[in-house]
Amino acid sequence: MMNRINSIFRRNLPAKIVALGVAVVLWVVVMSDQNPAIEGSFTVPVAVVNSPEGYKVTKSEDTVKIKVRGARSLFVSATADDFRAYVDLGGAEAGKQSYKVQTALPQGFELVEVQPETVEFNLDKIIQRQVRADVIVTGNSAPGTTVAKVTQASSIVTIEGPQSAVESVTRVVGYVGLSGNSTDFDLQVPLTALNADGREVHDVKVVPSATEVTVQLARGLTKKIVTIHPVLDGSLPDNLTLSEVRTDPIKLEIAGESKVLAPLSSVDTEKIDLSKVTESEKLTVRLDLPSGVTVTNPEISVSIVVKKKEK
Repeated sequence: MMNRINSIFRRNLPAKIVALGVAVVLWVVVMSDQNPAIEGSFTVPVAVVNSPEGYKVTKSEDTVKIKVRGARSLFVSATADDFRAYVDLGGAEAGKQSYKVQTALPQGFELVEVQPETVEFNLDKIIQRQVRADVIVTGNSAPGTTVAKVTQASSIVTIEGPQSAVESVTRVVGYVGLSGNSTDFDLQVPLTALNADGREVHDVKVVPSATEVTVQLARGLTKKIVTIHPVLDGSLPDNLTLSEVRTDPIKLEIAGESKVLAPLSSVDTEKIDLSKVTESEKLTVRLDLPSGVTVTNPEISVSIVVKKKEK
C-alpha cells in the first residue's frame, strides 16, 4: 500500500513541482490584486516620555501626521488610537530644542513619513524667588477721615513657577478699597504678581496667596499737597547719560498734624540706585515719609530716561 502511494507521489514529480509553483504565484497575484498595499495617514497626539522633573514643558506641536503603508485589509479596522507618536526627553536640558518624533505602529504597517519629523520643546525650570508684597489703597474714606496707617501680616512673599515667568515679576500687590469707611477695619487681601507693564503674570504661584491687612483711620488731621522729590544715588554706567527723571504723580496729598506738615513742601522717595540702570525704565519706589506723615499710597512710579553717550 505504501509503495503504491509513493509511486503515485513520485510519478511526474517535476511537473507537479512546477504546477505547485505556478499555483503559489497565481495565489500571490490574486491576493495582491484583491488586497493590495496602500498608503494612509493618521493624525495622532505627541506624547512625552522621560519628562524631566522640576521643569514646565511646552511643545510647538500637539499632534503629528503619520503616513503608513500596509495591506488594504489592515486599514479597515485601523484607527488613530492604534498608532503612537512620542518624543523622548531623557537627558534634555533647559531651553528650546527640537527633538525627533518616534513612532510605534501596529503589526503589518510600514512607516512612510512623519510630518513634522521634529517638534520643538521648551523646558522652563521651576524656581522660587522672594519679593516684597505691597498694599495699594484705592478710593476714599468717609469725609473728615484719612488713612493714618496700613499694616500687613506678610510683607515678603515667595513666588514660584517657570523661570521665565518668575523673572518677569517686578512686584506683588494687593488692593484695598476704602469705599467710604469711617472706622478701622481688617481684611484678607489677595496678592497678585505683576510684570513691568502692570499686567498679571498668570504662570506663577504667590505664597501666601493673601495677606491680612489692617487699615487705621484718623480724624482731625491736616492735609496738604506737596511735590515728590526723587532721590538719586550712585552713578549711571559710563556709556549712559541721564536725560530725564519723572514721577507719577508729580504731587500728592499727605496728612498729619499741622506742626508736622507746616515746614514740608515736598517728600522724598527712597534712594534710586542709578548704577543698576542699563536702559530707560519705569520703577515703582516707596516714599521716605517723615515721622507723623501719612499718605494713602506710599508708592509712586518714577521714569528714568537715559541716552547713550556719543563716542
